[in-house]
Amino acid sequence: MTFVLFNETTPAEARKEEKIEVRWSGAPPHVRPFLVECRNNLVRLHTGRGERVFPLDVLKREVAIVKQMREARSGELGPAPTRNQVWLMYKMQLPGEGRLFGSFTRFAHDIEVSNLSGENRRRQIERYPILLVYPDGLETYELVSFLLDSTTRLATGVEPMLQGWSLPYISKNGGG
Repeated sequence: MTFVLFNETTPAEARKEEKIEVRWSGAPPHVRPFLVECRNNLVRLHTGRGERVFPLDVLKREVAIVKQMREARSGELGPAPTRNQVWLMYKMQLPGEGRLFGSFTRFAHDIEVSNLSGENRRRQIERYPILLVYPDGLETYELVSFLLDSTTRLATGVEPMLQGWSLPYISKNGGG
C-alpha cells in the first residue's frame, strides 16, 4: 500500500497534498483497495468515488442485525455450520434484508459480489478493504472486523495509525 501520512509536527511546506496512488503492496495490478478509517465514534469509508461515514451506534445496530440473521437460521445451518455454510447463508439473505440497506455490511457484500461476478472479471478490477486503525478506534475496528469476517470472505489488510495522522490522498486511477 502506498500513501503519505502527515502528522502535526510535519512542517507546513511539506504538508502540500499530492495526488498519489493507493495500492496494496504485493497485490496483482488489478486489485484496488478501499480504505476504512476506524476512529473513535465512527468509521469513515474512502471508496475512491467519495466518502461515507458510519457512526458507532449504527455499526452496533448492524452487528446486532447480522447476529439475529444467523440466529434465525441456526436451525437450518445445524449445530456446527462451516464457515462456507454461514457465508452462503449471508450471501442469500443480505440482498433482501431491508434493515441493512445503505449499511457498511451491504457495501462490503456488494463489493464482494462485484469481485466475484463475470461483469467485473471483464474490467479486471477487484476491491478489498484496508482498515486504518487509530488508537481511539479499537471499538469500531472490532465491529467492522466482525461484520467483514461474518458476512464476507474479502481479504482484509490492517494498518495501525497514530493519533494526529491524516490521510491526504486522491487516487490517480479512480480506484483508490
